[in-house]
Amino acid sequence: MRNFPVAARWAPVYQAITACSAGSACERKSAAFADMISAAQGKGFSEKLSFVNSSVNRLIAYRKDSVVYGKLDYWAKPSEILERRAGDCEDFAILKMTALLRAGIPTQSMALVVLQDRKRGFFHAVLSVSTGSGTFILDSLSNTVVRDSDLPDYVPLYSFSTDRAWIHGSRPGGAQMADIKGGFATVAPGEGFQP
Repeated sequence: MRNFPVAARWAPVYQAITACSAGSACERKSAAFADMISAAQGKGFSEKLSFVNSSVNRLIAYRKDSVVYGKLDYWAKPSEILERRAGDCEDFAILKMTALLRAGIPTQSMALVVLQDRKRGFFHAVLSVSTGSGTFILDSLSNTVVRDSDLPDYVPLYSFSTDRAWIHGSRPGGAQMADIKGGFATVAPGEGFQP
């Protein structure tokens, strides 16, 4: 990941996700978050994804990083998100990953995906959960969990999981699927810029 500059944002966030354990300072920021995790632990896989997706969507308010942190793009740690009870799209995905990890979903199955939403005309971030029967998307814009194949306007740019990163956005042979003027460093998910 050292060759991928955007990955510098991910490393401390992932470390904080794994450190947000039962009884930790992170969990103590929100009793509602702790209760949500307890409730999710007893659910089946699909129900767990749906429950965490809709619960996090209700738990925190959508606010741009420029409003919450005074920066164009800031990847918050779970404790920061819970303390402020607000965040943008990648913050929702980070909190969902934290909750699902605590509820028993392996981190290797989850990835934070930064994408271009061609329909709405902005960069966005979601949580993907991969299984043998497909990849499911947990989105701050919807309380319904759907398969990635049901979102043709979502064009993945890059993604992170554990200590791994992937660059998407091109087809074999070099044809670009995504349109990024200025490179990955200019992508600010949730800030509403036109790609």
